[in-house]
Amino acid sequence: MEKDNEIREEEMPMAEEVTIEEKSVPAEAVETEEKEEPIKSDEVVEPELEEIEETEDETEDNDSDDDYDEMLEKSLAGITDHQIGDKVTGEIINITDSFIFVTLGGKRDAYADKSEFADKTGALKYKVGDNLSGYISKYSDTETCISRSLIGVNLHILREAYDQKIPVAGKVISMIKGGLLVDVSGIRAFCPLSQISNKMVPDYKVYLSNDFDFRVIDFSEKGKNIVLSRRAILEEAEKQQKEMTLSKIQIGDIITGKVVRLTNFGAFIDIGGLEGLLHISEFAHRRVESPSDMVNIGEDVEAKIIRLKGDKVSLSFKAMTPDPTDLVLAELEEGSTIKCRVLRNLPFGSFVEIQPGVEGLIPISEMDRNRRVVNANDILKPGDIVEVQVLKVRPAERKVSLSLKALQPDPWESIDDVIRVNDVIDGVIENVANFGTFIKISEGVTGLLPNSKMKMANLTYTKENIGETVSVRVSRVDIDSRRISLEPTDMPETEKRDSRDGGRDGGRDGGRDRDRGRDNDWQSYKHDKKDEVDEDNPFNAL
Repeated sequence: MEKDNEIREEEMPMAEEVTIEEKSVPAEAVETEEKEEPIKSDEVVEPELEEIEETEDETEDNDSDDDYDEMLEKSLAGITDHQIGDKVTGEIINITDSFIFVTLGGKRDAYADKSEFADKTGALKYKVGDNLSGYISKYSDTETCISRSLIGVNLHILREAYDQKIPVAGKVISMIKGGLLVDVSGIRAFCPLSQISNKMVPDYKVYLSNDFDFRVIDFSEKGKNIVLSRRAILEEAEKQQKEMTLSKIQIGDIITGKVVRLTNFGAFIDIGGLEGLLHISEFAHRRVESPSDMVNIGEDVEAKIIRLKGDKVSLSFKAMTPDPTDLVLAELEEGSTIKCRVLRNLPFGSFVEIQPGVEGLIPISEMDRNRRVVNANDILKPGDIVEVQVLKVRPAERKVSLSLKALQPDPWESIDDVIRVNDVIDGVIENVANFGTFIKISEGVTGLLPNSKMKMANLTYTKENIGETVSVRVSRVDIDSRRISLEPTDMPETEKRDSRDGGRDGGRDGGRDRDRGRDNDWQSYKHDKKDEVDEDNPFNAL
């Protein structure tokens, strides 16, 4: 009993605790919980009913889907997926004037060209219900075409290639008149010689037995006339490459290219589907006679782009190196003496090389002090090394004028030691003019024997006398004008006396005035234009 009481006593506090918790809960909360229990039970029941209904609907949908798939499989069971070139057999379902229609199973029908299955007489041995065998030559979602043989299949393929401009592969098998015979999948086609390449071809035999891509440019007479072009493909590829190259290059770029052509005015460089011109003037700072002296066909070269205009590109070698002319012209001093090499002779003078790439001009009037030069070849030859004096330097115009005669001694500086008035001397007839005869007294010194003096002495000279040696008397010496007047040795006494009175000492005063009409026949002589520099000469302003 005591133990039972103890147990009860131990349980009592627990009961009190529960009671306390229950008391701590508001009465409204207890009532609310009691009222919500039946509502929860109702909510649990309703979802279970909805799930059952949905499960039944899903079962019905699955059954209908299975039926649809089964029906679709049955409808497609007779349809076979074909490819071009496959051999097929089908039942003929219709025959028209031009086509034969056959069924290949399911809803897939095909057609064939009636003439292709006819015999040599054009008669068709097939009728509706017969089976027709052939090869699929065209296959798409909308149509299927059957050909009697694989050649027919290939013809259809070539026809599509022609319509859609698709390249085809072919092998050159022989040369015929005007072109090449090409085998394209067993079909022979023709490629004109003009269509085999976009460049000049020295020998068309190099194309024999080689495979190339072609474009069908003509397909007529149901494939009996097929014309191919390789040039069209090359030009298209070249055009694409050219456009790509033009989009990348700009003036100032240094590019690498291959020499493809040489002309007398330059070289053409292939820089990637685009040909640039390297003009002969852009090869070097010095003069280049021929492009072949600098480059060869097939050689890879580097050049600088100096001009771009559309698809025209101008290239330069010399733009990649400094111009030596600027430095040389800055160092040259007028009056200095230099040595140079003769490059070429022209009617107005000789061009010489001062340094590689730097040229100067010796005008024809500056070649010899002692005689009149008509042809530069009489004085200088290409390759000669000569010493000249610098006359004028014009850096802005990049011109240098040189002189040979400036370094030659001037005979007029010592003329007093050579001749005097009234001296009888021997000279060589140099030229005969309508106003008198020129007689060479010494190197660089020529005198004039006027016609008026020769008439007094009954003396006449012609062109036939040029080169003859004659004796004459010196009647006047004009150092300022560098002129010497001569007279025959057998002049009348009065004329001799007049000449003595108007000699060297008095010739510049009374003598010159007195003999103005006779001894001054020099006035009739006009300087020959050939001594002048031509107007088109780049150094004419010097």
